[in-house]
Amino acid sequence: MKSTHLLFLTLTIASFISCSDDKIVEVPIGDFASGYFVTNEGPFQNGSGTITFVGSDGKVSQEVYRAVNGEDLGNIVNSMFVLQEKAYIVVNNSSRIVVVNRNTMEKLAVIEGSSIDNPRHFIISDGMGYVSNWGDPFDVNDDFISVVDLNTYGVIKKIPVGEGPERMVSTSNGIYVALQGGFGHNNKVVLIDTAVNEVQNIIELGDVPNSIAADGSGNIWVMCGGIPAWTGTETAGSLYRIQSGDLSISSFAFEQAEHPGLMNIDRGQIYYNLDGKVYQMNPSSSELPSEPLDGLDGFYYGMTVRSGELYGTDAADFASEGSVKVFNVTSGTLLNTIEAGIVPGNVVIP
Repeated sequence: MKSTHLLFLTLTIASFISCSDDKIVEVPIGDFASGYFVTNEGPFQNGSGTITFVGSDGKVSQEVYRAVNGEDLGNIVNSMFVLQEKAYIVVNNSSRIVVVNRNTMEKLAVIEGSSIDNPRHFIISDGMGYVSNWGDPFDVNDDFISVVDLNTYGVIKKIPVGEGPERMVSTSNGIYVALQGGFGHNNKVVLIDTAVNEVQNIIELGDVPNSIAADGSGNIWVMCGGIPAWTGTETAGSLYRIQSGDLSISSFAFEQAEHPGLMNIDRGQIYYNLDGKVYQMNPSSSELPSEPLDGLDGFYYGMTVRSGELYGTDAADFASEGSVKVFNVTSGTLLNTIEAGIVPGNVVIP
């Protein structure tokens, strides 16, 4: 009988521990652990940008950073990069990157100082952070990439690059940086060797490279919008593929008055916006698509395509709250319309 009682007690304790373990696993790790974020630039030159959070349950929460930390992010929230438990919020006019716990939105650190000057985008590669900086937008010679130690959040190096560094993509070759041109018009992509943190190659492409992404084979695709007509020196848009191995280039030309942008790569397909229409292209295609996708029309301020869904931001009048429209890419069905903050720019899906 004693043995039977002991066995029963042992099983009961084991069951209790197992249940306890299950409960620990199920404890929420933060209000923002499941869902996606929208970066809202906020009013230009005054006021603060904000972050909107859309939970997987459909609940929308506005100004989540301020709600948690009791302070503003700063003027012009330009972009946000999320990796694992942390998010890096790039605040352009305030020249700072605010580091937060992405699950709780609690502030962890601020990266700022003379080596963060008019920052645009943030990326992580080989355990280091990289920030594209315009510097003085009227000085074409002071643009650079900051290299950030993610343990101390200090800048350990500044890498000079050409005018107007914007979006970046990390590959096994290093980091490719699109030089859009800032207030001017550039036509290059630079490849940074992350082993030595120096520019390894300068690749000349079409005018105004506004989007950059890597495909499943590691090739780099760059969408160039071309110089707009209002400048008096209009050039056509173009799409380039940079081979991952030898960096050889192939290109696709748009018509003279066509200025594409907002390129994404999702599930092996290229998507971009042209004149308020969304186009889809297979990377193996030998020509640009002739017809847009049905149901996805919109002059979006920002566009993200992920897991078969398109998120298009609408900045409205750039002074009041905007919105995000969510579509099924295949059917063109509008799935949802999300209220956002002032000038919603980017949808960030961890």
